[in-house]
Amino acid sequence: MKILIFGSGFGLYGYLPAIYKISKQIYLNLKYKNFFYSRDDLKPFRRKITWYKDLDKIFKIVDILIIARRPSDQHNLLKKKLVYKNKIKHLFLEKPLSNTPKKSLLLENIIKKYKKSYSVFYIFKFLPWYKKIKNISKKKNKKISINWLISNSKSNSWKFAKTKGGGVIRFYGIHFIKMCFDLNFNKILYNKFNKKLSIWNLKIADKNNNLITFKINSFSKKNLFQIKLENKIIFKHVNPFNKKIIPNIEDPRVKYIKKYILINLKKRSKIQNNNNFFKFWDKCERA
Repeated sequence: MKILIFGSGFGLYGYLPAIYKISKQIYLNLKYKNFFYSRDDLKPFRRKITWYKDLDKIFKIVDILIIARRPSDQHNLLKKKLVYKNKIKHLFLEKPLSNTPKKSLLLENIIKKYKKSYSVFYIFKFLPWYKKIKNISKKKNKKISINWLISNSKSNSWKFAKTKGGGVIRFYGIHFIKMCFDLNFNKILYNKFNKKLSIWNLKIADKNNNLITFKINSFSKKNLFQIKLENKIIFKHVNPFNKKIIPNIEDPRVKYIKKYILINLKKRSKIQNNNNFFKFWDKCERA
């Protein structure tokens, strides 16, 4: 497969190692070259890389498009006809699909219009502890609590701007929203977030009266991801990925991206319909 990657950050240290073995050729923008060679963990992947300047020519020959950019950039790119009038078979996209639920539905309709298949990387589904939550959801009257603390100092980043697809709900909490939707936790009992969109508290239940209490603070003094069943800790680490993220060493999310890509390549002919999910996401944003 010939693969085009948009995104000089997570696109390179996340997606590139994940798709390397299954790719025939990988196309990267010449602008990414300095960053690529600044990372020792990426240099082993240089053999299959073609650096390009003319994007129009590349679009005509690639089979797969990966976008790992901020939601506003992704939205603008996916509105261009250039993305669809080619032989691209599947679009691997970043979360959320666009800045807002409404804009996400708009983009999905555009993608469906051109009969392209796409998938969005919501990582929780691929993490080891997800199966525990899934199994618990099959029981009745269970209480789960998830506490996610993230240490941050760059408050001026787009990741904290709601209009750009950031904020505690759209950047971090969207993974939790997708998990709840997939596991049929849809009864919102309590929903509150602060004005800065750095703290979010949610209580949500399913039809079996299983309850999840979710607390997230994206401006904490420490990093923690902890899951409790009743009062027993069933998972605890500095992040959800079960391994610390260290620059210039393979990102722990790479192995989960591999799973995500292989699963979605097998079912890529399926056209997505996420209208109900977008409605649920919108509901979760209303305190």
